[in-house]
Amino acid sequence: MTAPRRSTVSHWDDLLGHAFGLLLGRPLTEFDPAATYAVFHYDDETAGEALGALDPAELVAEVSGPSEDRGGAWLGPERWVPDLTGSAFVAKSVRPAALKALLATPADSGPAVVFGRDLGRALLEGALRRDELSPDAFRLYPVLLLRPRTDGSLLDAMRAATFTMSAPNGLTDIEETLARHGYLQPGASAVDPRWEPVLNQLDDDALRRHLRGLCLNAHLARSAGAYYLGPGECPADLQPIADLPGSTAIAGWEFGEGQGATLVVAVKDPHSR
Repeated sequence: MTAPRRSTVSHWDDLLGHAFGLLLGRPLTEFDPAATYAVFHYDDETAGEALGALDPAELVAEVSGPSEDRGGAWLGPERWVPDLTGSAFVAKSVRPAALKALLATPADSGPAVVFGRDLGRALLEGALRRDELSPDAFRLYPVLLLRPRTDGSLLDAMRAATFTMSAPNGLTDIEETLARHGYLQPGASAVDPRWEPVLNQLDDDALRRHLRGLCLNAHLARSAGAYYLGPGECPADLQPIADLPGSTAIAGWEFGEGQGATLVVAVKDPHSR
């Protein structure tokens, strides 16, 4: 029983590794194998209120292991196992004085970035009060940039970013959905022309259809799927992560009309601090 299972996993590792290399413009083996790769996600519906709903103990609860698919029909963060210790909180328009000792950014200007682990410890130890993080009723808490649990490899980060954690299970066909609801004419392509020839190199039909839904043109990506910015590109809402010392943007996606964004990034891992 175990041998066939290992064979299946290896087969999909190979398929996904090849697909991700095409999307990134070079094989995964050409990226630094010693680096830590992570995913961060911005969701405008929850990002500014998340801290108010979290128990500080959740921010220091260690998680480890590879990505995992919690299921669901949509390509969204509910399918991930969250890693709140490694997630980032960003104060963009206000820099509460209470954050100063916790900053991951050395500069006095620009967004204030604090990792969940440090914020949770300060709250639990009483060094920081939650009301200090929202100075008045018109200002939100620091914005959550959610990090899903992954094992630190580029392969697993790309799995999480593309919602292929349980492939071949959990794959979608967003183009078919768009056509069924009248947003796309039968036989027409919804894919950004930049990525059409890239995705056509994939032999597995289900995987190709799934990834096409994450490479839609900018117009159709407003209503479903995602718009792939490309290798080395970072969505604006996640720029504070890419700007951290030791960080390098690997690939970025945008969802809707600015409502969401995902970044794969090589990081100086806050877990190691």
